[in-house]
Amino acid sequence: MTLSPNYNDQRDWTIVQISDTHLMDQDDLEFVHMNPEQSFHAVMQQIQQQYPHIDAIVHTGDLAQVPVQETYARYLAFMQHFGTPFYQIPGNHDNIDHFPFYQNQNQVHAIHFGKWSIVLLNSAVRGKVDGWIEQEQLQQLDQILSKFQQQFVIVACHHHPFDMKSKWIDQHKLKNTENLTDLLAKYHNVKAVICGHVHQDSLNEWRNIQFFSTPSTCVQFKPLSDDFALDEEAPGFRVLHLQANGELKTKIYRAENVQQKINNEISGY
Repeated sequence: MTLSPNYNDQRDWTIVQISDTHLMDQDDLEFVHMNPEQSFHAVMQQIQQQYPHIDAIVHTGDLAQVPVQETYARYLAFMQHFGTPFYQIPGNHDNIDHFPFYQNQNQVHAIHFGKWSIVLLNSAVRGKVDGWIEQEQLQQLDQILSKFQQQFVIVACHHHPFDMKSKWIDQHKLKNTENLTDLLAKYHNVKAVICGHVHQDSLNEWRNIQFFSTPSTCVQFKPLSDDFALDEEAPGFRVLHLQANGELKTKIYRAENVQQKINNEISGY
């Protein structure tokens, strides 16, 4: 378990969450009738225009739809050129053998921003769509929460812990949510859990912890749908304002110049 240095800066911080980029191995290929490279770049351009001074970007998984070294290398090159500190955790479509883990280790990490810490968890399971947080990761999370009880904490994972009331995607949620929430219940400084996977915005509250999902930077899934269905909402991202007094403010933004091509005949991805 590796921890980044703590910062003593008592200012507010602005973090952007992106998710589910589903990048292909070539930048001109489509995913579910949409070019994920173009929509990802459009989202990133809007982030830069609206928030030119953000402190970090956290990607909550399904970075790649074609999870080969070329895809990840292209993503890394783009993000390094973007010039903002960035961190990513894997989703069910990612290949952990090639995934660019923070410090190249599949371990739990705490990234510190003044009085705040964002903890990176891996909920992806090799060969499965649904999620599971391994016991070793839970133990490392417990150690981090115990060590940094004076910090305000956000936990990031890919899979959604609570039902979205969409039957098809809820089959593939985090399967050991109770193990996670039992651990979180031991501490009083966890402010939020952020996830991706569901390609839509949502909020669940549990014991004063807010559980947020975030739109994809490419296609969106229709909320409250028993069967797989795409939504007409534009790609998006979440902005998290972390205040030094422990308050968390967050807002979803949608890309303004991305044309959706919704095909209702698509039954999965």
